[in-house]
Amino acid sequence: MKLPLVYLLPGFLLCGSLVQPSHAQDTPEQHATLEEMPSWLISFSNLPKEKREEYVTRLNQAKQAYHAGKWVDCIAYLAECELIMTGNPNIWNLRASCLMEQKYFEEAEAELNRVLAAMPGDQVALMNQANLFMATGRYTQSLQILNSLRDALPLDADAELHNVLAFRAMLCYLMLGQEKEAKEQMKHVSAMSDTPLYHFGKGACALSRGDRQEASRQIHLAEMIFANNKAYIPYQRSLALSGILNIKPKLQLP
Repeated sequence: MKLPLVYLLPGFLLCGSLVQPSHAQDTPEQHATLEEMPSWLISFSNLPKEKREEYVTRLNQAKQAYHAGKWVDCIAYLAECELIMTGNPNIWNLRASCLMEQKYFEEAEAELNRVLAAMPGDQVALMNQANLFMATGRYTQSLQILNSLRDALPLDADAELHNVLAFRAMLCYLMLGQEKEAKEQMKHVSAMSDTPLYHFGKGACALSRGDRQEASRQIHLAEMIFANNKAYIPYQRSLALSGILNIKPKLQLP
């Protein structure tokens, strides 16, 4: 399963993500036969060289704008890509991420539905869909996707990818008032673990019981410890995504 940690960084890729289209680097040589190539990639291959180069330039500009948090600029560059060629589901996926960042959830969901219709089971689109469900309060549906993604991870997958997914699942459980299941998500880490999950998990529990002072302390600790590699960023985005910062859950943890 190809779901690099980069997909879980800032942005509802976001997550999670920084979204890098899953087929953006595909070339015809990477497909054994013409039949295995996505139709949009065949269309791309048939473009004149100058149009292909312009398309790649605009797509890279879109990704750079996304990384910089310039959602409107990113969408504009994606529109320029589609003036050259239409039908690339990865364009829709990235546009959905921008729309989610701007809280245009209905429009983002329509884009994701297009992606999943064209690329059923695409992990990046599924992660975006899990984020969308979380952002719109559909925590059970978000959990279903998150748990399926976690189950599909290979044994040698990046440990921090597991941890970010566990944190997002934890937030869903907290918002559903399922204390036991929430705590299960971080039982494998401690204060000595090389991950922000421990302190952000403690912070999320504190938020769920209304203890904002303790939550702030735990989150600040994580941000200090991981200041160099910014590993805490996906956790920050997940907190904002879940609604736990703004909506006080009914759950009361001891």
